[in-house]
Amino acid sequence: MHLDADGRVSVSYEVASAGRRQVAATSSNEAIRLVLVEIASLLTASAAPSEIVQMNSSEIDATLREGSSLPERVLSKARQQTLGASLPLRLKEHLDSVAAEEATSFAEVCRRFVLFGFEDVVAQSLHASPTSLFEMLGHELQEWDGSTSEQVMVRLDPGHAVRLRSIAKEYQKSISELTVLCTAHGVSLQRTLASLESKVSNCKGASIRNLVVKLGLQPTATPLVSSILAGNVKAPRKLLARLASAFEAPESLLSTLFRGSFDRRLVPAFKAEGVKPRLSTAPATWTSAVKSLNLSAADTKALLDLGV
Repeated sequence: MHLDADGRVSVSYEVASAGRRQVAATSSNEAIRLVLVEIASLLTASAAPSEIVQMNSSEIDATLREGSSLPERVLSKARQQTLGASLPLRLKEHLDSVAAEEATSFAEVCRRFVLFGFEDVVAQSLHASPTSLFEMLGHELQEWDGSTSEQVMVRLDPGHAVRLRSIAKEYQKSISELTVLCTAHGVSLQRTLASLESKVSNCKGASIRNLVVKLGLQPTATPLVSSILAGNVKAPRKLLARLASAFEAPESLLSTLFRGSFDRRLVPAFKAEGVKPRLSTAPATWTSAVKSLNLSAADTKALLDLGV
């Protein structure tokens, strides 16, 4: 167990059937709980017989000597678990329309929104009271409430299925009820994310200078804030909270937006010959970004005091 640069607690563990794994959470207790949930799901998950290829040790050794990789089906894949949920008909019709627009299946769209909403519910449960959390979820669901509902099957990987059941039991909700709430929350988050993305992308020039002032920072911090909005620098926790307030959006959603911006960044063209191109695989840390500006000792300290 160790503390990451962003203040999250990471726990590494190893399971014979799954290799080395790692989980991260905002507290040691939550990280340990996630480890136990993952281990339980790994131990209880089974693979379909048709997904397993039988190979004896001599065949595997021969394959490795030839430099080939093992067939994908040698590793058994955990079978997805099915959860039943009674979706309001209007919400189901909305998911059907999204699936049609994206030329994908209803099952894939439903799973995506359930997981998007569920992960944010878990994140908010760490600091919000159960009463306020479920009042917010219930309010979001009201948009889709109607006289009819339709039973649907939501297929999730074992890890998420176990976690969802655990949270439902903790808050004395049925699996169906929590799944529906998470679906509606995921749709609401997606809308907010689209609006937030527009706000952030329009924050340039004079707008970003005004934002820096609003955040309580000196003008020298402008390039740092610009890099954060582009996803190239990881915002420290205190500054992320200020950004969330400035953009009137949840911290978790801002983090999702910045992470997406980093993942979608353009790959630079490398023209120099004899130089091996290097591309960062993660945003720069706040500490390294601040120090790279070579500011005065006072300004550097003020920025570093915002955390990691």
